[in-house]
Amino acid sequence: MPPVYETDSSVYRPGMTWTRTSREILPCPPSALWAPLADFTRWPDWDPDLAGVELHGPAAVGSTGFLVPNGFRGRVHSRVAEPFTITSLTEHREIAFRQPIPLGAMELVLTLTEVDGGTEFVQKVTMGGPLRSVMVAIIGGDVVKHFDVKCARLAELAAAQADHDA
Repeated sequence: MPPVYETDSSVYRPGMTWTRTSREILPCPPSALWAPLADFTRWPDWDPDLAGVELHGPAAVGSTGFLVPNGFRGRVHSRVAEPFTITSLTEHREIAFRQPIPLGAMELVLTLTEVDGGTEFVQKVTMGGPLRSVMVAIIGGDVVKHFDVKCARLAELAAAQADHDA
């Protein structure tokens, strides 16, 4: 099934947010997807936009970390960005974090819901602040654009883990 992209807001006015929700059914249970999602250091294994992730302590609500995007963005981000903060962490269900961006924030929420035939994987990206349109052009668009690649890689990692565990 191809990914579905929903637009919560497509009007760009000062003070408003940009939100995109993507979803796809993956052919594995939530427990199989949880390992690569909950281990932040493994995010580059499935997210083509990341070169690395560093977590400052154990994964828990309130913990902070640092994302390193690929390429030029990563070099800039490494010099100027503040750490992200985990805002939600519910085993086998949800991971969310807030990444400060200039004069605003990016919120990323990843949810897993068991459905017939596997797991619905949902990614919701929200950017807010007066520079959100600029930040969407720099990073937000890629987060949405590469959703299908993320899904394929997560499914591969889950299948490999299941084979390893068998």
